[in-house]
Amino acid sequence: MENLETLENQEIELTKTELQECDSHEFACDNLTKAAMIAPEIQSIPAPIAAKNPEDWVTENFTWREFLHSQTAERLGLKNEPTASEKQNIQALAGWLEKLRALLAEKYGRMIPIRITSGFRSHAVNRAVGGAPTSAHRFGNAADIQAVGLSVKQLAYDIFEFIQSGKLPKLDQLIREMPRHGGQWVHIGLKNHNGAVRNQILLYEWKASAAKNAYISVAALKKVETNLA
Repeated sequence: MENLETLENQEIELTKTELQECDSHEFACDNLTKAAMIAPEIQSIPAPIAAKNPEDWVTENFTWREFLHSQTAERLGLKNEPTASEKQNIQALAGWLEKLRALLAEKYGRMIPIRITSGFRSHAVNRAVGGAPTSAHRFGNAADIQAVGLSVKQLAYDIFEFIQSGKLPKLDQLIREMPRHGGQWVHIGLKNHNGAVRNQILLYEWKASAAKNAYISVAALKKVETNLA
């Protein structure tokens, strides 16, 4: 497959098996090689922790449980515990999300809670869901998110706008994921497994002309007419 950094407004082809996996939404499509294009695991939102035990919190507004919760891990009895270096990656990711949270509050004049629908995956969990060994989720460098009260299109555009204006650091991957027959979310990848920040902007959505979900690499995201979810 061509390097995605050279692709712009081009459809990225999936094999029949990979497309079925993406449509099932049991897996994570964050590492953009053909061997690794598998759709993100859909996870329920963990119940909030009532008391603020400092050990439970990564940052002021994000808990470790939000990043580590996995239905697959619970179902299969797998551990989803990060190493010391992976914890540092999660802390950096949470710090980036705190900046996003503050910028959204400033823009809309109200608090905009951010939901983490998929976060860290240990080696065992990543293997169980069929994720790529180099998945950014695997190392605590990625999260799939939603914002309460904002559409996925609006959230993705806001993030793009904040990055373009220098208010947020550039990402390795910003992916607006709106496939047919599945949930919707924005994939945030701080860096890839080699530590690179490639500034990739991608869409994953239904292509009527091809009658399938597909990835598209774009140079920019268009402004959204409405910000309502």
